[in-house]
Amino acid sequence: MEAIRRYFLPVVRLFLGLLLIASVFLIVANATGRYVFLAPIIWAEEVLGYVLVWTVYLGSVLVTWDGGHLKMDLLSRTLPGISRTIVNGISVSVFIFIGGLIVYQSWFAIADLTHVSQVAEIPMNWMHSIIPISFVFVLGCILIRFRENLAGTLESEADQIEALREAAATAEQAAQQASKD
Repeated sequence: MEAIRRYFLPVVRLFLGLLLIASVFLIVANATGRYVFLAPIIWAEEVLGYVLVWTVYLGSVLVTWDGGHLKMDLLSRTLPGISRTIVNGISVSVFIFIGGLIVYQSWFAIADLTHVSQVAEIPMNWMHSIIPISFVFVLGCILIRFRENLAGTLESEADQIEALREAAATAEQAAQQASKD
Protein backbone atom coordinates (compact mmCIF):
# COMPACT_ATOMS: atom_id res chain seq x y z
CA MET A 1 0.00 0.00 0.00
CA GLU A 2 2.89 2.32 0.70
CA ALA A 3 4.23 1.76 -2.83
CA ILE A 4 0.91 2.92 -4.28
CA ARG A 5 0.93 6.00 -2.08
CA ARG A 6 4.55 6.74 -2.88
CA TYR A 7 4.76 5.91 -6.60
CA PHE A 8 1.39 5.41 -8.31
CA LEU A 9 -0.68 8.25 -6.86
CA PRO A 10 2.00 10.91 -7.51
CA VAL A 11 2.20 9.77 -11.14
CA VAL A 12 -1.56 10.17 -11.50
CA ARG A 13 -1.36 13.60 -9.85
CA LEU A 14 1.52 14.62 -12.12
CA PHE A 15 -0.35 13.50 -15.23
CA LEU A 16 -3.47 15.38 -14.11
CA GLY A 17 -1.38 18.47 -13.43
CA LEU A 18 0.23 18.28 -16.85
CA LEU A 19 -3.18 17.88 -18.48
CA LEU A 20 -4.48 20.94 -16.67
CA ILE A 21 -1.40 23.03 -17.50
CA ALA A 22 -1.61 21.98 -21.15
CA SER A 23 -5.30 22.93 -21.10
CA VAL A 24 -4.50 26.40 -19.82
CA PHE A 25 -1.88 26.89 -22.52
CA LEU A 26 -4.29 25.66 -25.18
CA ILE A 27 -7.03 28.01 -23.94
CA VAL A 28 -4.64 30.97 -23.96
CA ALA A 29 -3.28 30.05 -27.40
CA ASN A 30 -6.79 29.66 -28.78
CA ALA A 31 -7.98 32.96 -27.33
CA THR A 32 -4.87 34.73 -28.60
CA GLY A 33 -5.28 33.18 -32.02
CA ARG A 34 -8.96 34.03 -32.16
CA TYR A 35 -8.88 37.63 -30.94
CA VAL A 36 -5.39 38.81 -31.88
CA PHE A 37 -4.64 36.96 -35.12
CA LEU A 38 -8.25 36.19 -36.14
CA ALA A 39 -7.21 32.57 -36.62
CA PRO A 40 -8.56 30.28 -33.87
CA ILE A 41 -7.31 26.77 -33.24
CA ILE A 42 -10.29 24.92 -34.62
CA TRP A 43 -9.66 21.67 -32.77
CA ALA A 44 -9.04 23.28 -29.36
CA GLU A 45 -12.61 23.10 -28.03
CA GLU A 46 -12.93 19.44 -28.93
CA VAL A 47 -9.60 18.50 -27.34
CA LEU A 48 -10.41 20.52 -24.21
CA GLY A 49 -13.64 18.55 -23.85
CA TYR A 50 -11.72 15.30 -23.99
CA VAL A 51 -9.14 16.59 -21.51
CA LEU A 52 -11.98 17.44 -19.14
CA VAL A 53 -13.36 13.91 -19.38
CA TRP A 54 -9.91 12.42 -18.78
CA THR A 55 -9.29 14.61 -15.73
CA VAL A 56 -12.63 13.62 -14.22
CA TYR A 57 -12.01 9.91 -14.68
CA LEU A 58 -8.40 10.05 -13.48
CA GLY A 59 -9.42 12.29 -10.60
CA SER A 60 -11.94 9.64 -9.56
CA VAL A 61 -9.03 7.29 -8.89
CA LEU A 62 -7.57 9.76 -6.39
CA VAL A 63 -10.97 10.42 -4.83
CA THR A 64 -11.60 6.69 -4.45
CA TRP A 65 -8.24 6.15 -2.80
CA ASP A 66 -9.10 8.81 -0.23
CA GLY A 67 -12.66 7.55 0.19
CA GLY A 68 -13.92 10.98 -0.81
CA HIS A 69 -16.88 9.99 -2.97
CA LEU A 70 -20.23 11.34 -1.93
CA LYS A 71 -21.96 8.60 -0.01
CA MET A 72 -24.92 8.14 2.20
CA ASP A 73 -23.07 6.98 5.30
CA LEU A 74 -25.28 8.54 7.95
CA LEU A 75 -26.75 5.13 8.73
CA SER A 76 -23.49 3.21 8.72
CA ARG A 77 -21.74 5.75 10.96
CA THR A 78 -24.41 5.40 13.63
CA LEU A 79 -24.49 1.60 13.63
CA PRO A 80 -22.45 -0.35 16.16
CA GLY A 81 -19.80 -2.98 15.39
CA ILE A 82 -20.82 -5.80 13.08
CA SER A 83 -23.89 -3.95 11.77
CA ARG A 84 -21.65 -1.17 10.47
CA THR A 85 -19.36 -3.70 8.83
CA ILE A 86 -22.29 -5.44 7.13
CA VAL A 87 -23.74 -2.18 5.76
CA ASN A 88 -20.30 -1.04 4.59
CA GLY A 89 -19.72 -4.49 3.07
CA ILE A 90 -22.94 -4.21 1.07
CA SER A 91 -21.93 -0.73 -0.07
CA VAL A 92 -18.44 -1.86 -1.11
CA SER A 93 -19.86 -4.94 -2.86
CA VAL A 94 -22.30 -2.83 -4.87
CA PHE A 95 -19.49 -0.41 -5.77
CA ILE A 96 -17.27 -3.31 -6.92
CA PHE A 97 -20.10 -4.91 -8.89
CA ILE A 98 -21.03 -1.69 -10.69
CA GLY A 99 -17.37 -0.83 -11.34
CA GLY A 100 -16.77 -4.30 -12.74
CA LEU A 101 -19.85 -3.99 -14.92
CA ILE A 102 -18.61 -0.65 -16.25
CA VAL A 103 -15.20 -2.13 -17.07
CA TYR A 104 -16.76 -5.14 -18.77
CA GLN A 105 -19.30 -3.18 -20.82
CA SER A 106 -16.97 -0.35 -21.80
CA TRP A 107 -14.25 -2.77 -22.87
CA PHE A 108 -16.55 -4.28 -25.49
CA ALA A 109 -18.09 -0.95 -26.47
CA ILE A 110 -14.66 0.58 -27.08
CA ALA A 111 -13.70 -2.31 -29.35
CA ASP A 112 -16.57 -1.28 -31.64
CA LEU A 113 -15.45 2.36 -31.86
CA THR A 114 -13.70 2.75 -35.18
CA HIS A 115 -14.43 6.38 -35.97
CA VAL A 116 -12.44 9.50 -35.21
CA SER A 117 -13.47 12.83 -33.72
CA GLN A 118 -14.92 15.35 -36.14
CA VAL A 119 -12.33 18.11 -36.05
CA ALA A 120 -9.20 16.84 -34.27
CA GLU A 121 -9.51 13.41 -35.90
CA ILE A 122 -8.56 11.62 -32.68
CA PRO A 123 -9.51 7.93 -32.61
CA MET A 124 -12.53 7.59 -30.35
CA ASN A 125 -11.36 4.29 -28.93
CA TRP A 126 -8.33 6.16 -27.50
CA MET A 127 -10.50 8.84 -25.95
CA HIS A 128 -12.97 6.39 -24.42
CA SER A 129 -10.29 4.00 -23.18
CA ILE A 130 -9.98 6.12 -20.05
CA ILE A 131 -13.28 4.68 -18.80
CA PRO A 132 -12.21 1.06 -18.28
CA ILE A 133 -8.66 2.08 -17.36
CA SER A 134 -9.79 4.43 -14.61
CA PHE A 135 -12.36 1.98 -13.28
CA VAL A 136 -9.75 -0.77 -13.09
CA PHE A 137 -7.66 1.59 -10.95
CA VAL A 138 -10.73 2.58 -8.91
CA LEU A 139 -11.53 -1.06 -8.25
CA GLY A 140 -7.89 -1.65 -7.33
CA CYS A 141 -8.05 1.20 -4.82
CA ILE A 142 -11.19 -0.25 -3.26
CA LEU A 143 -9.76 -3.76 -3.06
CA ILE A 144 -6.40 -2.64 -1.68
CA ARG A 145 -8.11 -0.63 1.04
CA PHE A 146 -10.88 -3.20 1.49
CA ARG A 147 -10.46 -3.54 5.24
CA GLU A 148 -10.64 0.24 5.77
CA ASN A 149 -13.67 0.40 3.47
CA LEU A 150 -15.46 -2.26 5.52
CA ALA A 151 -14.62 -0.60 8.82
CA GLY A 152 -15.52 2.84 7.49
CA THR A 153 -12.16 4.20 8.61
CA LEU A 154 -10.72 5.49 5.35
CA GLU A 155 -8.49 8.46 5.94
CA SER A 156 -7.51 10.75 3.14
CA GLU A 157 -3.88 11.63 2.67
CA ALA A 158 -4.74 15.20 3.62
CA ASP A 159 -6.14 13.95 6.95
CA GLN A 160 -3.03 11.85 7.51
CA ILE A 161 -0.72 14.75 6.73
CA GLU A 162 -2.68 17.02 9.06
CA ALA A 163 -2.47 14.40 11.82
CA LEU A 164 1.30 14.16 11.31
CA ARG A 165 1.61 17.95 11.48
CA GLU A 166 -0.39 18.04 14.68
CA ALA A 167 1.74 15.26 16.17
CA ALA A 168 4.93 17.09 15.17
CA ALA A 169 3.65 20.33 16.68
CA THR A 170 2.73 18.53 19.90
CA ALA A 171 6.15 16.87 20.03
CA GLU A 172 7.83 20.22 19.43
CA GLN A 173 5.81 21.84 22.23
CA ALA A 174 6.71 18.98 24.55
CA ALA A 175 10.38 19.34 23.65
CA GLN A 176 10.26 23.08 24.30
CA GLN A 177 8.50 22.50 27.61
CA ALA A 178 11.10 19.90 28.58
CA SER A 179 13.96 22.26 27.71
CA LYS A 180 12.42 24.99 29.87
CA ASP A 181 12.17 22.65 32.88
